[in-house]
Amino acid sequence: MYLSGKILAAAAGAVMAITAGGGSAGAFPDHDITFIVPYSPGGGSDQQARRLQAGLEKALGVGLRIVYKTGGGGAVGFLELHSSKPDGYTISNVVVPNIIVTAQGKDVGYKPGDFSYIGMTDQAAGALVVPKSSRFKTIEELVDFAKKNPGKLTIAGVGSTGQSNFAELAHALGIKATYVPVSGGVGKMIPMLQGAHVDGAILSSSHAVRHKATVRGLGIAGTKPSESLPDVPTLDSRGFKGFTMATTWGIMAPPGTPDEIVQVLNSALRKAVANPEVKKIQVGNGLTPLSQTPEEARQLVADAQEIVKRRAELLKSLEK
Repeated sequence: MYLSGKILAAAAGAVMAITAGGGSAGAFPDHDITFIVPYSPGGGSDQQARRLQAGLEKALGVGLRIVYKTGGGGAVGFLELHSSKPDGYTISNVVVPNIIVTAQGKDVGYKPGDFSYIGMTDQAAGALVVPKSSRFKTIEELVDFAKKNPGKLTIAGVGSTGQSNFAELAHALGIKATYVPVSGGVGKMIPMLQGAHVDGAILSSSHAVRHKATVRGLGIAGTKPSESLPDVPTLDSRGFKGFTMATTWGIMAPPGTPDEIVQVLNSALRKAVANPEVKKIQVGNGLTPLSQTPEEARQLVADAQEIVKRRAELLKSLEK
């Protein structure tokens, strides 16, 4: 009986060891993690992934394999994550408000609240930019042209999220213009600006900083000037109030990812963003560094949903 008890105990221990080695919270992670970027190379999400890669790999002790799943303003990549196994071995960028706006499409297959949010890492105010060669040197010149030529001015943005931002911008400026949707992220939109194929574009201030050699910023959203774009006024300061666009980047996991795994990923993420070199790059590129708990990230998404609802009403009014 005693021997039998020892055998049973040993067997139980072996099962526990196998289970732990197979992916329990204590063993996670034990192999490389796939990081989905839902946008084209060169955009804000790609830059975020590359910026965090070394820190995440060091904190987690495994490699980070970056893959691109583009299309639908991020929807293709978000859906890929949504259908991935919730074991922590597949994660993705999340861009707010993109995750909310894309989810409003018919039969998209996911909702913003479905995902397991790990944390937000960067935020940037919105900016209205024009090609460097543009006739428009100030926001007043652009508004004057748009009012004299209703619908002729073309403003590009990323997919349906960009259209939501466009609605708020057009309302704030009091103009009628034509929206040009771009699929694949800002990386696809910059060449359109550089070639003057559109009159202007809505993007984050971080992109305006990165490409300031070829594009000119005319206005920053909100009331706070950008330290990285000191010569670009806020639209609010020029009397155009109501453009509140802010883009926030973070990391998320598939729906149903166990809390203990989310906490492991969150701890690694916060270590990565705490790196002074990462912060230096963020600030130098016009970004505000963030370090959040999963709960804070979920709340940020919930708050953004209310803003998106308000913009949807603005868009309806512009379409009349």
